[in-house]
Amino acid sequence: MHFHINHHLLRADIRALTARIRELKRMLGARWQRPMADLQREKCRLARRATELCALAAFARGRLHLRQPPRGSANDWSAELYHRAIAERLGPSYPPTSAALPLALEQSA
Repeated sequence: MHFHINHHLLRADIRALTARIRELKRMLGARWQRPMADLQREKCRLARRATELCALAAFARGRLHLRQPPRGSANDWSAELYHRAIAERLGPSYPPTSAALPLALEQSA
């Protein structure tokens, strides 16, 4: 399934997330001199979000980012349904630019 999203905005969000994750990893890799649980939780939350955004980008191109179930998922996990749910939830946050809409309509016809 191909669908149209604003790839520039999506890539910018992924870059921002990965920069923050790298920063957190650098802080967590140093000697702990204060409680770090909040930073660890933030890193996990951001990594999960980055994975979802990568899944959205892949699904928009007709591909799958994850083929194996994430840790802790149900036994009946389906890669197709996972990516479709991500696209339905996050896709509206990345509407295609107005310049891409006529091109998208031409390609779907």
